[in-house]
Order: sequence, then C-alpha cells, then structure tokens
Amino acid sequence: MKTKFFILTFFLVLPFYAFSQRSLEIQDVSTGMNVFSGKDTEAGIVISAPLTIPLTFESTHDKVVDVFNKEIKGEEQLYYIRFNTGKRYRGRKLTIITNDYLPLTIIAELEPKELKQYKIIDPDAEFVYGCYYEYRKRGTEFFQKCMYDEAKEQYLIAKECSDCPENANLDELIANIDSIFLYQKQADEAYELLDYRKSSVLYSKILTLNPSDAQASQKRYESITKYSNDCQKYFDMAEVYKTNGEYDKALELYDKIVSENCGNALVASSEAKKIRILMNSRKQRVKVYAYEYSKNTPIGITTGSYKNKKVGGYFSLSVHQDLFKAFQKDYAEVEKPELNVSFGWTINPVSSFPLWIFFGPGYTGIGEFVDKNGDRYVGEEEEEGVESYDTTDDSDDNNPTFKIYSAISPEVGLLGKIGPIVLRYTFQYRFAISKEYEDKIKSTRHVFGIGFCF
Repeated sequence: MKTKFFILTFFLVLPFYAFSQRSLEIQDVSTGMNVFSGKDTEAGIVISAPLTIPLTFESTHDKVVDVFNKEIKGEEQLYYIRFNTGKRYRGRKLTIITNDYLPLTIIAELEPKELKQYKIIDPDAEFVYGCYYEYRKRGTEFFQKCMYDEAKEQYLIAKECSDCPENANLDELIANIDSIFLYQKQADEAYELLDYRKSSVLYSKILTLNPSDAQASQKRYESITKYSNDCQKYFDMAEVYKTNGEYDKALELYDKIVSENCGNALVASSEAKKIRILMNSRKQRVKVYAYEYSKNTPIGITTGSYKNKKVGGYFSLSVHQDLFKAFQKDYAEVEKPELNVSFGWTINPVSSFPLWIFFGPGYTGIGEFVDKNGDRYVGEEEEEGVESYDTTDDSDDNNPTFKIYSAISPEVGLLGKIGPIVLRYTFQYRFAISKEYEDKIKSTRHVFGIGFCF
C-alpha cells in the first residue's frame, strides 16, 4: 500500500516540477570578425547572461569545461570558455545549466581559432523579476545607447519600486549621468573656443563613465588631432620668430607649448631656455668687442664675455705693422715687429657695479732680421769696417734671417661699461724664455682699449 502511495506521489509531483521550470532563449550574436586569441589548436565561446542567472557548464567531450575568465558588464555576466579542437572533438555538445530553468544545449564543434558568441535571454524576465529589475534593465540599455535622459528616467522609476534593494547603486548611476551632462557641456564649449586639449580631457572623462559613447569618442579623436596640429603649428611659428630674431614672440609660443603639455614640450622647453639665456645676455650687454692700442703694438683687438655674477672669458690679439712688412721681406723697413696673444677669465666682483677684472696667460713674440753673423741687419748702407750685402742676390747666404724672441706674458686688467661703450686697461708683465735676449723684450706693457658691448 505504501509503495503504491509513493509511486502515485512521484508521478503527480514530476509533471508539476517539470512545468515549474521556465525556459531560456539563446541567441547566436557571433560576427565574422571574431578570432580566438589563444593557441592555434584552441577555440572559444563567450556566453553572456543576466547577473541574476548564474550558469554552469557540461560538455560531452570534456571532463571539465575550461571557463578561463568571467567578467561583469552592466547587468550581465560574461563567461569565457576555452576548448581544444581537432577530429576527436567532432560532435561536441555544450550543456548550459541554471537554477529554476531548463538546460540549454548548443553544438560546440569548433574550428581552430574560431570564436563564437551567445546571449542568453529570459523572455519572462519582466514578469519574474519584478519592477526594480525591469526598470533598471531598461535604464542600462538606454545608457549603453547614450540615451541619457531616458536612462535617468528609468533609474528614477526603479528607485520608487517596492522591491528596490537597499544596496542598489542607482544614486551612483544617476550621478554618473549628471556628470556626463556636465562634461558634455564643458567639452563642447571648450571645443568651440578651440581649447582642444581641455575638450579632449573632458570627452575622455565621458568615455570613462560610458565607453560606448561613440559621439564622445569621435569628438575626443577630433580634439586630439586638432590639439596635435596646433602644437606643431605653434612650434613652427616659434622657430620662424627665433630665426628672424623676434625672441619675445618665439618665447611666448614655446611657453604656450609647454603649458599645453604638447608632445613637443621638451624640445620647446629647451629652446625657450636658450632664448632666455640669450636675452639675459643681451640685457646685460655681455658680449664685448674692443680696439686696443699700445706703443709696440698699435693694432689690437679683443673680444670676450663679461657677465654679471658669473665667470666669463676673453681673447686678445695685437700686432705691430712691421710684422706685415717682415712677411714681405722688406728688410730695410722693419724695425721691431711684435705679436701678442692672450686669453683668460673675466670676473664681476660687485654685480651692482659695471666693473670687471680680467686676467690670464699670454705670449709675446718679437722678431728682427739678423745677418749671417747673428747681428741685427741694418740694411744696404755700409758701416765703417762692415761689409755690405747685396740684397738683390737671391742666394740664401746673402739674405738676412728672421729671428723671433719669445716671452711668456701674464696679464691683468680692468674693464668698465658705460652704456654700450666699454673702456679697457691691461697691464702685462713679460718673462723672456731665454736670458740671452732679455734686452730684446721690454719687461712690461700697458694697453688701452675702447669698444662696445651688446
């Protein structure tokens, strides 16, 4: 009797249980562009389902279905499944199992690198899940389509539903929409004002909240392109201004490139630094050119940099005109050809006062023509008891020899600036290299100079 009762109960409950389980729909949403990124012997399937419907899987050819990743996007969860391919897997079927729903089965016979995509839908979701889920789902769909007013309206209705859970993040979703409205307005205004850097940043903020916003993505691309073009245009104009000597205009554009954080900002910063150094140098009138005179070397020039608070350098060269006659072998006309070369350092001891001290080593060379006996050549005139030479003879034995007497000549001096005019005084002390001709080189030398600075 009891056995008959249990059998009767089983057959009564079984139909009730079977009909109580609902059916799901599955859609193939694959596109021809999909390629699985795994090994050449593998393929994949991506299945999306509502968050409220967790899935498990069984395969006719695999002991364990390899679900290698899960991802939540909006109100859906995506399951990434990996399969091995080949002849032994032909006829494979994948069974999708859920609670309270009848199982779904799909054919999973895949070619190497093939990727299939499926979407699971509950056709009775509105009836089953109630007010909150339906309006939230609608709001998410509108949001993904960038219909923000409609999405916000659906979220507001979902908040009023009696089945709205306490931990629902609808306020956050609504706040995101309000932020998108604000960013959109600010980005459009910046774009109209040609502030492409600002507009690209604002459009990026929109995409952070909604990566599906195609309009924001397009505007961001246009902003970045125009921004890059403007940066290059500013740089090219700055280079032209720099070449033309319009340093103020060039500096303004280089600084703009740096402030806009352009891709060429580092190069612009380097060029701006060079211009500032040059402009500061000109403001201080650092560069000096001067003519110098001394008794033994009336032809002299000097050039150098005389900086405020910093060490500079100089170079000086002075000659006697007889040196040029010596090159022409005008023996009789050459008295005492002399050459002075020096270089050194400049220091401004008091930055508020335009006076510089300079010092450095130098070289002095004094030449004369001597006869074959080593005596100074005095020309064709005969002295008593001295044999004269015929200078018209090209023989090396009859021509005098040009001899140079050398000395090391350290020097020190002062330079003062009066507007663009400079005055320079140099004191030089000479040490003959050989004592044999100390009498040939004067021990001291005084040099006076005048020139200009800029």
